[in-house]
Amino acid sequence: MSDRPRRGAQPTWPVLDALIGQVYEAALDPTLWDDTLTGITTALGPLEWDLAFLIWERNQPPGARFVGSTGLAAWVPQIYGTVYAANNPWSRRIAPLRSGTVVDTDELMTREEFTDSPLYRDFLSRWGLNRALAVVLDRRGDERLALVLPGPGDRDLDGLRRGLRVLAPHIQRAVRISHRIAQAELRADAASTAADRTASAILCLAPDLTVITANRHVARYEASQVISLAGGRLAYLEPASQAELVALARSTPPAGAAFVSPDADGSRIATVAARVPVQTARALGGTVKGAGLIVSIGGGGEARTLEISRVAAWFGLTPAEARLASGLAAGASLQDYCALRSVSLNAGRFLLKGIFRKTEVTTQAQLMALVSQLPQ
Repeated sequence: MSDRPRRGAQPTWPVLDALIGQVYEAALDPTLWDDTLTGITTALGPLEWDLAFLIWERNQPPGARFVGSTGLAAWVPQIYGTVYAANNPWSRRIAPLRSGTVVDTDELMTREEFTDSPLYRDFLSRWGLNRALAVVLDRRGDERLALVLPGPGDRDLDGLRRGLRVLAPHIQRAVRISHRIAQAELRADAASTAADRTASAILCLAPDLTVITANRHVARYEASQVISLAGGRLAYLEPASQAELVALARSTPPAGAAFVSPDADGSRIATVAARVPVQTARALGGTVKGAGLIVSIGGGGEARTLEISRVAAWFGLTPAEARLASGLAAGASLQDYCALRSVSLNAGRFLLKGIFRKTEVTTQAQLMALVSQLPQ
């Protein structure tokens, strides 16, 4: 004899357990709802009770969105959503029900009352669908989500009703899990898109410098020998920059660092990094840890260190002033310049005052803008 349960029989726990597993699989992959509903009708429904659909429905303006279905022709959702959504006796009686309640439409109205409605006369009568089991699963704003299983009214629905009472809370949870996953994916996609559209290389790192995420611009700085990603960890090729990164990773958040590193052509590439509390997410089996450092490298169009003599000639600067102006315009800080040239910070400030006076600017940002406009 076959181990397959008889259609309409009282469901056994192994059958229900298998269906619950399908429900949660559909939470992770919404394209599986059709197969899941097919599994429910096949395992629990009596003969000729093969239709089921998950539907978001709203009253104002009337409309419907089908999440999943089984046994429906492809054109049925469009016809229902356009003509009958929220405008039929089943929807009106089911709408006020408390979430999680499994109801037989025969409990809400007489069979005669329903068969007099346009939904039955003009649509469902051709299939003899005059009864349904339904459960309201969720509400968001003006919309409500319901699982509806219609069929011919002369069938024994005890087994189907019992099965739905067991499955309903799991379907509710699965729908909410699916919604949260979708929201998380949207946020992640938006963040990824934003990171790729920026001109900088953006990396999210674990405190041990393991790369968790990186946008597409990172490859450029690896190719130009500013950084290395060997072993899946970020490292700067210049020892001083690497020391800055390691010190930041070991610091107590919140903390930040900014430094400039040379690339293979000698250009100075700026890095801005932040040490943040390690991001965590709860998961079955424990906690998943995420980023503890956010690193932004360069800006996609770094100004090359300008020819010192040209800067000096254009603004009447001394060679030392021209070197500092060129370095600042390329993104270095005054501290970076002083460390690179082995001069005191006071000496650097003295040079900067002379540059500001001769170029008639008052801030480093104004100086960067002015130097960047020099003809090539």
